[in-house]
Amino acid sequence: MNLKSLAQHLGISASTVSRVLSGRGDEFRIAKDTQKRILDEAAAMGVRPDELARSLRLQSTRTLGVIIPDISNPFFAALARAVERSARAQGYTVLLADSQESAEVEA
Repeated sequence: MNLKSLAQHLGISASTVSRVLSGRGDEFRIAKDTQKRILDEAAAMGVRPDELARSLRLQSTRTLGVIIPDISNPFFAALARAVERSARAQGYTVLLADSQESAEVEA
């Protein structure tokens, strides 16, 4: 089910549903009971944000690319783990590549 279908099902405008699902319900003074109703129904119906559509709209994927010289080296493995943990805490995902110490791959 998509956002428009959820809005029709609830008898609420799609913009209201969008604002609540994006966490901006209070900013737009949407009643708490309406927010709860939208969130509960969205969870029950499996409605999730479309990250691809969001990325296209914002022109940002919130993805970081990390190239590690040698993932089998404990130092670089720990570094990759720390980068990923920190990025996740900020809402980013990390794509990790192992260059196998190749300057061509790293360039």
